[in-house]
Amino acid sequence: MDLGKFPTFRVASSDLNGQMRGKRVPGAYASKLDKGAVRLPLSVPNVDLWGRDIVDSPLVFESGDADGVLRPTNRGPVPMPWIATPTALVPMALFTDDGEPFAGDPRHALAAVLDRYTARGWQVIAATEMEFTLVDDTGDAPAPPQNPLTGRVLSDETILSLSELDAFDAFFTALYEGCAAMGIPAQTSISEGGVGQFEINLNHQDAMRAADDAWLFKMAVRGV
Repeated sequence: MDLGKFPTFRVASSDLNGQMRGKRVPGAYASKLDKGAVRLPLSVPNVDLWGRDIVDSPLVFESGDADGVLRPTNRGPVPMPWIATPTALVPMALFTDDGEPFAGDPRHALAAVLDRYTARGWQVIAATEMEFTLVDDTGDAPAPPQNPLTGRVLSDETILSLSELDAFDAFFTALYEGCAAMGIPAQTSISEGGVGQFEINLNHQDAMRAADDAWLFKMAVRGV
């Protein structure tokens, strides 16, 4: 993918809660990503679920909130087709200035575990069931969504209901198209036990790729 053709694109790494933390950068940065052009505070992967610094974290005030270096992972850039202006996301990992993987980056932690399996001649294969709930967030608090066909607010559990899946056809069509564009192996989808709750399975594959795809899938669900 030629990142230089985009006016801007996104770079992001994962925090310990699986949330994306990163920056929007100009297309001219495409040739600089492998050279350490993008930096991020080492404290960022360790913020809480709300994106706030952890109280008394040694990575903030004690260290002067020192930066690390973001470098692209081997996942490669992925399109973001739900964004109006064409763009892409480059998954990144965080390193220290001396080139060592930063221990607070959860992707490095997973890589270290998988390396132990590789040393024994084993390959870890994984798959994920991605469950999510659609909500109406236009009010003061999240609420169940409206059925797009009837306009009624969802109120009942409808396990394995095809009619409920089909009511949200536009959403699921956009989601499957987004997954295909991003190389995410989305498989079957079902309605689940909660009001507005659904599930999509991602196919079995190498464990690191499965983790990357689960992380990217969450972005796609929120994006479409």
